[in-house]
Amino acid sequence: MDENEFDNQRENKAVARVIISFLKYEEYALKEIYNLRVKKWESISDRQKDMVPNYTKYLANLKAAIIENGKFFRSVAEYALQSISFEPGEIVQPNDLDMSKTCSLLTQVYREWSAEAISERNCLNSRLVPFLKTLSPPKADILIPGCGTGRLLVDLSRMGYNCEGNEFSYHMLLVSQYMLNAGLLQNQIIIYPFIHCFSHWKKIEDQLSPIKVPDIEAWSSNKGMGSMSICAGSFVDCYGRNQGTKISSHYTFSRRMQLSRAKAENSKDVVVTNFFIDTGSNILDYLDTIGHVLKPGGIWCNFGPLLYHFENDHGVETTYEVNPYSGFQDKINDYTPLMGLELSSDDIISIATNHLDFELIRRESGILCGYGRYAGPESCAMPGYMCHYWILKSNPTNES
Repeated sequence: MDENEFDNQRENKAVARVIISFLKYEEYALKEIYNLRVKKWESISDRQKDMVPNYTKYLANLKAAIIENGKFFRSVAEYALQSISFEPGEIVQPNDLDMSKTCSLLTQVYREWSAEAISERNCLNSRLVPFLKTLSPPKADILIPGCGTGRLLVDLSRMGYNCEGNEFSYHMLLVSQYMLNAGLLQNQIIIYPFIHCFSHWKKIEDQLSPIKVPDIEAWSSNKGMGSMSICAGSFVDCYGRNQGTKISSHYTFSRRMQLSRAKAENSKDVVVTNFFIDTGSNILDYLDTIGHVLKPGGIWCNFGPLLYHFENDHGVETTYEVNPYSGFQDKINDYTPLMGLELSSDDIISIATNHLDFELIRRESGILCGYGRYAGPESCAMPGYMCHYWILKSNPTNES
């Protein structure tokens, strides 16, 4: 089996596992959140049951909401299976982490595709869009790493920008494929995105709020609309430097990826990182990649918290350098911790301006932004994250 065949088989197994997790959502959610609550309810005394007379109705509604969410995930899976087929050896059953990611997609779809979450999207859009309009000449080519299910791609492409998304998660990629390409009508689908959260509710009915998605018809085009595409894979692997980055779980030495990275150099006018910059185990790889992919004078716009995904992860990986001429491994670091490089926003700005030839244009901190927060009246849901926003301009002194 050659390198490409091995990569394709590994990718097919990963995609199959995600699709099966979608098909198993209803079974999993009934087992993990419904059946356990029924069992708890049945365990208490009749006297205590009389204190909560509507709880059996709540449980019935919770079950109905799970079934409705299951319909959504089955539709996503069935749409994906129209263009994907698997060999028997590629069928892999999902694990608990896969199922947890599937459940969390409900929050992501709510954030990106509901009218109720427009205030969350506007935390970035109200800052980014006016700035993009000030650029002269207008910057046309935008890269959005960690593009999720694709909403920001749609919003910016409808303004005339050519947008390329990048996403590593197959969970996100398959849902984005469905939301962007399946011809969904406005408010066609009903989901119940809050049913996996049981804390902080003022009224129990709020947890079962139905949400209609999508709030726009993503597939419909308009005059002057820019192009839109999504590249699957690690941001650093697809767009990073070919030298100076160690091989790791998110950066490979394959010929195909070397060519991809060479093509990406100085190819984008704008990079927008939205709730993304804290997702990697080595943020310096992200900074190097942003500097590599931007044209001279290009713009990096960042929005989101610094809630580092690996700060409590005790996992390890092997990292090493590869001699580009001999292909031999060098400077091998076994058991490299995934945690341990959690930089502050001041650190990031300092590195960008002092080492990577960026100029700071604009900066805000302490911006409160929800993350899939229930937006109903008198909501007691957790308020969200304190976010950082900055705009940096690359290599302005060498701009032609």
